[in-house]
Amino acid sequence: MSHTYNISLTSVKNSLKKQPDRLPMIERTADSITKFRSGNIEFYYDNYTNGMYDKDMNPLSEPVEPTDAYNDVIKETRSRVKSDKPFWIRILLGHACNYSCDYCMQKDIGNPDEREKITTTEQFIQQLSKLDMSRLEKIDLWGGETFLYWKTMVDIMLAYDREGLTWFIPTNGTPLQMKHIEFFSKLKGTVTIGVSHDGPGHERLRGEEFLHKKIEILKAAQKIDNIKFSFNPVLSRTNYNLFDINNFFYNYASENGLDMTRLAISWNLGHNYDYDNESGSANHVISGDALQDFKGIVERYLDACHAQMNGVDNKILNSNLWQGGMGVLPYAKTLRQQILPTSITSCGVDDEGVLSIDMKGNIRTCPHTDESFIGGHIDKLDEVKLKRVDLERYEKHCKSCEVFRLCKSNCPIEVPDNVFFTNCAVEKVYHRAVQLKAFSLILGDEVVKE
Repeated sequence: MSHTYNISLTSVKNSLKKQPDRLPMIERTADSITKFRSGNIEFYYDNYTNGMYDKDMNPLSEPVEPTDAYNDVIKETRSRVKSDKPFWIRILLGHACNYSCDYCMQKDIGNPDEREKITTTEQFIQQLSKLDMSRLEKIDLWGGETFLYWKTMVDIMLAYDREGLTWFIPTNGTPLQMKHIEFFSKLKGTVTIGVSHDGPGHERLRGEEFLHKKIEILKAAQKIDNIKFSFNPVLSRTNYNLFDINNFFYNYASENGLDMTRLAISWNLGHNYDYDNESGSANHVISGDALQDFKGIVERYLDACHAQMNGVDNKILNSNLWQGGMGVLPYAKTLRQQILPTSITSCGVDDEGVLSIDMKGNIRTCPHTDESFIGGHIDKLDEVKLKRVDLERYEKHCKSCEVFRLCKSNCPIEVPDNVFFTNCAVEKVYHRAVQLKAFSLILGDEVVKE
């Protein structure tokens, strides 16, 4: 299921002069329009329509006709309730982990050995099987460290595996074994493994380097059609040089004979989850003077991606900043074809079709949260009320922000405003670079915000 939508912008001049029909979650105001310049060309961007307009408010995008998907997004509402017909299920196996990363919001460090099967596994599978799985596309299996729960994972994957389903397995990579690859190769669904590794900052931020021990396992994974993997570094205050991190993985892959065409980086922005804004993850968010340095690095990295697309070998790996997710190329397509990216949160907290559930059948705000975020039980979905989420940030903070459609107000967990603004600052630097580069690809020249 795609969560970007076509939107037809007919009679744009008239629609901008009067208040158009209100999308359920956001409202167009004068604040939603931002002015940009490309050389001598002045243009405007509207975060309500995700549209580009000339100085007379004529559309610069290619008109398309409304589709069923467009009609769906018009009806889209933020929700604190959950459906029994999910398209995405995120299962929390437990928070046990063999790492203790300061920037992580999960803390349950103990025995690093593989656990015995969780005693509630059969009951959990029975509870989950009561749901209507007809539109299910994806199941995430989360820890802690996911592979510590291997015996439980096997039962769940065998119960729900089918063609067309995607399994997402996040891991710090240290427990990854050949037996896991062999099991995944026999599944009908696609298995995507996200290896959390911070490149040159890994030993300082996470623990002992281990990738040299996983070469044959990763090579084996690349030979199997239904298995994909990426490296998922966290961009933090002391480890945000995208070139250094990219080069670390490029060199590792090239020196050990990995297939570059089947390798990608999924960049993750580090966030602050500490209410005091002074300890723990707060110490790892890119902020202060480092933000300006980070801005320049992201811009140069995107320039290098662009040059590589035009034939220059900059040794840049595929990544979600350029051709994946809502990177430059996918985002430029939404601008060119007047596609409206949803304003539901990226993690799906406020989408009724996204369920985050623990092994006791409790519905949580997300898999990374503790028991204080339990909002109900799978047996009584109609009574579930998500806890401790802030779904009003558009009105409070974001309606005048040109990158709202990209960052979607970042993580929706309730935090004090000063913590939110710390996260907002780095999100804005990151996503503004993506947006400006997308504009420049469309217009063929450098673009600046006026």
